[in-house]
Amino acid sequence: MIQILIKVWTAMIVCYIIASRLRGHRDKLTWVGTFMNVLIYIMVLLLGMRMGANEEVIQSLPSIGLQSLLVTILVIVSGMVGVTIVRKLLHIGRFGRNSSGGDIRSDKEEQKRNLRFTLIIAVVTAIGVALGYFLVIKTLGIRERFMEVTDPLTIDLLIVLLGVVGFSLGLEGTIFANFKKAGIGIVLFPAAVIGFNILAGVIYGLIAPISVKDGIAVAAGFGWYTYVPTMISQSGNQVLSAISFLHNVIRETLGIIGIPLVASRIGYIESTAVPGIAAMDVCMPIVERSADGETMVYGFSIGFAMCLACPLIIPLCLG
Repeated sequence: MIQILIKVWTAMIVCYIIASRLRGHRDKLTWVGTFMNVLIYIMVLLLGMRMGANEEVIQSLPSIGLQSLLVTILVIVSGMVGVTIVRKLLHIGRFGRNSSGGDIRSDKEEQKRNLRFTLIIAVVTAIGVALGYFLVIKTLGIRERFMEVTDPLTIDLLIVLLGVVGFSLGLEGTIFANFKKAGIGIVLFPAAVIGFNILAGVIYGLIAPISVKDGIAVAAGFGWYTYVPTMISQSGNQVLSAISFLHNVIRETLGIIGIPLVASRIGYIESTAVPGIAAMDVCMPIVERSADGETMVYGFSIGFAMCLACPLIIPLCLG
């Protein structure tokens, strides 16, 4: 995970520096936004195919699907509530602009654009899942080979995609100003999302047939499905590991699909609370396209804080 993040951030920084030297030619680089959208759709299709080709996900749906969906809803809603509370305390409007009286921006055209973006991503994800299950598993029977080939391909595509994000930010030249403008929000928003996600885990533990500690352990996965289920399974609780795996997959998927809709209907910063850790990698380009550079700063800080908190909270819950 750390090595991947280093590669991703290096690509972003290098592309940012290159683009910062080309700001005088911005009018000739209008294609960058379209290119980013195409890369996002390819990435989403690939992730959907990997999900559909993952037999653990497909087999877990009938038995633990409802539990996983329940904790996912609790976690996502609680995170957005935490963001809204902090946002109002900091006098930040729904669309990320500092204001004491409300929102300066309610652009219906932009809301339509985000809704269209959401629908396209949802359709592409569904197509990917169908291809992964019916083509890769049922027709060709090459699941293991497909996963082996697409694992590094997904990482390479992510690096390229976030490199393009860095290039786009370099053309704008506002990233450092956005970090400075975010101020104390860089700390408060991650703390609120993590705290309210843990609260959601407590609620889940009280209403589900598991303990409160186990509920917190599931909620504290923060969408990290490649790492957390393995950590939980090492404690000997395979059922909880399966719930955690499916929950984290659903959370990241809903983040990919739902960020544009949440950004336009609920709030820019609220959208960064949806995907969890993926807000600082896979979902970062979607945040950038659905909101703005300032919002992406909050998403990065939330994802990074979750990445640090996850390996600390879960072992404490599991003893």
